[in-house]
Amino acid sequence: MVKKSIIGLVVLLVLLTASLGVYLMGSPEVVVVNQSNQNINEVTVKVPSSRIVFASISPKSESRIFYSWSEAEGSYEYQVSFAGGSSQPAKCGYVTHHEIGKRLTLIIHADLTVTCDESSKL
Repeated sequence: MVKKSIIGLVVLLVLLTASLGVYLMGSPEVVVVNQSNQNINEVTVKVPSSRIVFASISPKSESRIFYSWSEAEGSYEYQVSFAGGSSQPAKCGYVTHHEIGKRLTLIIHADLTVTCDESSKL
């Protein structure tokens, strides 16, 4: 009886872990890659229905945040704040309703310029 309970629990944990992986793979996300030698104080990304805020991002590192599938349509708007000041707000990419596997990557280069790339995780 105990052995069957343990096997059932293990199967349940495997199924839950797999379900979470599938959910995260399909969820849209914003990734910020700091290729510079400066600490980033904050990155704010506005999607049509909400705002995504990244706290401090160390040099040569990255951070990601998942956002809702039920966003309205519109552009991504972003602003990067460095220790020495902020970049000007800018727009890039386009959000559509229920985008599965969407990834927006903001890359902060060594010269502190920012580029963005839209891609699919799937």
